[in-house]
Amino acid sequence: METLYQVLGIVAAGLIIWVLYRSIKGRPEQFSRENLSKSFATMGFLALILILFIAFLVFMLRHT
Repeated sequence: METLYQVLGIVAAGLIIWVLYRSIKGRPEQFSRENLSKSFATMGFLALILILFIAFLVFMLRHT
């Protein structure tokens, strides 16, 4: 049964790689410098909000 899961994992990984390859090949402009810059700025902002939220939750837990 474990071998079946390994084979299914390899097949799933291959399928994911194939879908990503087709997506990148079909729309190469999605990895332009401008789009990546906007994406990283947005993700950085969201990461800071998440860090602040978790810090607030830890602060609340310590003072209850």
